[in-house]
Order: sequence, then structure tokens, then C-alpha cells
Amino acid sequence: MSAASSSLTCLRVALLHALGLTAACTRPPLGDDPGTASGTGTGTTTSAATTAPATTSGPADPTTGAATTTTTGAGTTLATTVDSTGPVATTAVDSTGPVEPATTTSTTTTTTTTTSGTTDDTSSTTGPACVNLMDLGDELMPGDLLEIPGCEDYNPSDCYDYMRICVPLPDGLQSCDQCAPDCLGPLPELCPDFGFQLACGPLAVEGECCHVVEYSWNCTDGRPFLVEGTARTAAPARRRDWLADPSGPAPAFVAALAPAARAELAALWTADALAEHASVASFARFTLQLLAHGAPPGLVQEACAAQLDEVLHARLTFALAADYAGAPVGPGPLATDDALGGPGDLAAVIAAVVREGCVGETLAAAELDLAARTCEDPALAATLRRIADDEQRHAALAWRTVQWALGRGGPALRRVVAEALAVRIAAPPPDRLDPALLRRHGRLPAGERVALAAQCMRSVVLPCARALLDDLAVARPTELPV
Repeated sequence: MSAASSSLTCLRVALLHALGLTAACTRPPLGDDPGTASGTGTGTTTSAATTAPATTSGPADPTTGAATTTTTGAGTTLATTVDSTGPVATTAVDSTGPVEPATTTSTTTTTTTTTSGTTDDTSSTTGPACVNLMDLGDELMPGDLLEIPGCEDYNPSDCYDYMRICVPLPDGLQSCDQCAPDCLGPLPELCPDFGFQLACGPLAVEGECCHVVEYSWNCTDGRPFLVEGTARTAAPARRRDWLADPSGPAPAFVAALAPAARAELAALWTADALAEHASVASFARFTLQLLAHGAPPGLVQEACAAQLDEVLHARLTFALAADYAGAPVGPGPLATDDALGGPGDLAAVIAAVVREGCVGETLAAAELDLAARTCEDPALAATLRRIADDEQRHAALAWRTVQWALGRGGPALRRVVAEALAVRIAAPPPDRLDPALLRRHGRLPAGERVALAAQCMRSVVLPCARALLDDLAVARPTELPV
């Protein structure tokens, strides 16, 4: 078993332990042979069997972006799709009937293998649930919505994909207003695996009735500070007060780099530091949301502690950026106006917790842990491991928050959780530095980040979700769909 696989297995067990569903696990030491973890990034997984029956796929291919689907024993399908070529739809549907694999683009292969609690690497390829996703309509960028008459007041999010779907005006009607809001007719029932919600419409276009739909959450890197669907960070500023005590790489380790490489690494660490800084605001808002919904004191206390963790993460990462830049760097003012707007109901809060915590922070913990293992400077590796440990605790907090909410939310909230797990792992920007150099300095190359994310979704996030939802099915059978 590679260091990546064994570490992910332990991450899964640690999160299940935090939910009270399994025993604890000791993480492999940093000195383990990384094996395939820092190699080609094929995403091959070796994982222990979990506690519930499952439908799983074979390993995801970071080149083609093979989809992964997991089915729980209680009729909930959880799915994720890796995308290294372009937008791909993903689905997570709580269904009482048969559920087909997710519909994808022609560049993506969707595979499922039905087993009895085990994974078979010989997958069978199946067709789409109804029609090819791209045949449903025209893809749109978030900014496109602002140019569409009738959608001007909608606040699109950079974290979603959008599509315009049009159907003929129903017979006997004179305008699309007469069929609103159901001009799409039985499409949601005919295509249950195309999970979406209406953004705006109906819009009359050349004799047809069109809706813009929102689907496929694809922001998965840590806990962003989202306001009206857009991730906010501060601008960098030249300041020293956000620099933590020296804990970065040895000066000679950095000095050996060419100036262009140092500048690129400084820019990457600065972007990470600004994201960590924004996470302080995200946790502050999360604490208020917990209070608003009467959460127990343990969750509130952990949320406050996580906020302080993010302050330290930002300071540590700004210090790394300064080490590589050769100059101090910190955050400018962070815009927080309208940060408490938007839906505040429990379903909306928990959907965000699933995406940003159960997915985002779980992936962040896995990526930082592997980066620490492939880093060649001991001090830098120790800093990355320290942040990874905190991110794992933050992920556990998210999972426990969902567990608490499910205990009071019933089957409707169960479906919200399943649908929020439908994420698209989009390929990051191409690397501007040699992959080996990135690894030595504590950063994973883009292809390996995609492969690790797919592996983590398959062997950590979806098994934890399956175990949590199945545990709820045992604990509260009368509230589950018939």
C-alpha cells in the first residue's frame, strides 16, 4: 500500500471515529516511503472495507476523469466526477427507486460495479440515465446570466455550472408565463440523476420556453469565504505583523532556487495565505449560524477554536510567502459587507457545511499531508503537517455538524446532504514549475492534486457519507423514504 493510500485510509477511519462509528487510527509517520504518492498520480486506491453495502467504481483516471459512484444500502446515491478536460455533471440523489449512473460528457467515462461491500476493479460501462447532459441545453458562464433578460437579478456563483434548457411552448398556451414555473415539464423526473435547481426563467426565446439551471458544485479547496456565490479574499499588502515565528524552509534551501522559481512559489504561498485568512471570516459566520440554529456548546466551541486555527494558518503561510519572496507580505482589508445575507435556514447551512467542510477540508487535509510527505525540507514539512492536522479536525467538525443536523432534520435534510456531495473536481491551472521542484518545496503538481482528490473522494468522503447516512437509517428508520 502506498503512503497516500495508507494515509487516506487512516484519514477515513479518523473521521469515522469522530462520528463514533469506528475506532481510532495512527497516521503513518512522515518518514514512510511515498511510493506512488509522488509519482505519476494515477489515483489507484487500496482501502479497507467499510461498514455498509456499497456500489463503487474502479480507480479514477486523472487523464480521462472517470466518474466515481457510491450507493448506500438505504437508497441514497452519492457521486463525484473528476474533470481534467472541461465541465462535467455530477449527481447525488436520495431515491426510492433504481438510480442510474451520472450523465457525463463524451470525454468522460462513467463506470459502476455492484458488489456486496467490496470493490471490483473490473468495471462495467453503462449508458446515461436519460440523455447526454450536453444535449439538454447550452452551457453558460456565471457572468453570462447577467446579460440574459430576466436573469439580471440572479446572483450567479463561480462555484456552480449553469445551463440554459429550452422546450417548445406547450400546446394551447400563448406565452411561457402560462406554464411557469413548470415549463420544463417532467424533465426532473425523466432525468433524476441530473441534479439541478432553477436559477431564472421561464424566458421566451424564438418560440420556446427556456430556463437557466444551476448544477454541479465545484469549489472544493478548503473552506472559502463565499458571499453571494463568490469567494472573497483580501488583497496582499506589504506588512510584517501577520508573519508567524520562523518555521519555514532553511534559507539555503530557498536560495538555491532560480529567481523566477522563487517568485512563482512566493505567489502560490501568498494565494494560499489569503485563502487561509478568508477562512477566518468563514468560520466566524459558521459560528453565528450554529448559534442561530441552537447547536450544542461543543460544536460552537470547536467552531471558535477552528477560527483561531485559521488565524495561525494564515500567519504560517504568509511567513512562507515572505521566505520565498524575500519581503514581508500580509493581508489587506477583507470586504465583509453582505456576508450574513442569503438563506439562513438549516438546509442551506448544512449544504454549505457539506461542500466546504466535509468535502473541502477533507481534501485539504489529504493534500497537505501528502505535500508534507514529499517535501524535502524538514521545517517546511513540519509546518504543512501541522496545518494538515488542523484541517483534519475541521473536517471532523463539519462531519459532526452534519451528524447533529441529521438527527433533527429528517429525510428532507438527508436528501440535502446527499445532493451537496455532488461535486465536480475541476483541474487546477497548469503548473508553471517542474513537478519535482514543486514536490520538493511542499506543493503537489496539478495532475497529482486531481488524482489525489478523486482518490480521497472515493476512499474517504463517500465512505464517510455512506456510513453516516446508513447509521441514521438504523437509528431513525421511520423517517427514511419507503
